[in-house]
Amino acid sequence: MASVRGPRLQLPLWAAFAAGTTLGGLGTGVALGVLSGLLSPVPAPVRLGLFGAVALGLVLLDLRSPTLRLPQRTELIPQEVFQRGMARGGFLFGLEYGCGWRTLIPSAASYVAAAFVLLLVPPLGWAVLLGTAFGLSRSLAVLQYVLLGAPGWQAFLGRHSRVLERTGSVLAAALLVTAAVLHGG
Repeated sequence: MASVRGPRLQLPLWAAFAAGTTLGGLGTGVALGVLSGLLSPVPAPVRLGLFGAVALGLVLLDLRSPTLRLPQRTELIPQEVFQRGMARGGFLFGLEYGCGWRTLIPSAASYVAAAFVLLLVPPLGWAVLLGTAFGLSRSLAVLQYVLLGAPGWQAFLGRHSRVLERTGSVLAAALLVTAAVLHGG
């Protein structure tokens, strides 16, 4: 377990990072929500069927692939974001990491959520909520490390990350397809 002093020093940096990831995810949610309006003229049953097919296809792709191969940026966020200090750099890094456009996305779960927003045209609040949850969730692994900090934690995550990513994809698809069916698309 990490020392008490360690987390106290690192929590403010994590908070800056989490604020950035959350704001980045919120921005993505707003953008997807606005773009979804372009598909609103398509009849709801067509959009619902298309969403089901896309969600199933994404989950199957994720389950069959050793790594997720979907359109995404594969380069890391440049370390130059930290040139003006750790807190500001953590926030800027989090902003880019949280939006999901500038970094690697290891699971199909976020693609399923994006398809949900784009194809089913939910109220803008749903899109914002999903984007915000995505952004905030991207900061949780760092929080776990700050609070637990045990040497074995990284090794465990390294051994199990693909299983966790695939499980997240299946759960996200199941929840979002259920929500779509219950609300009639």
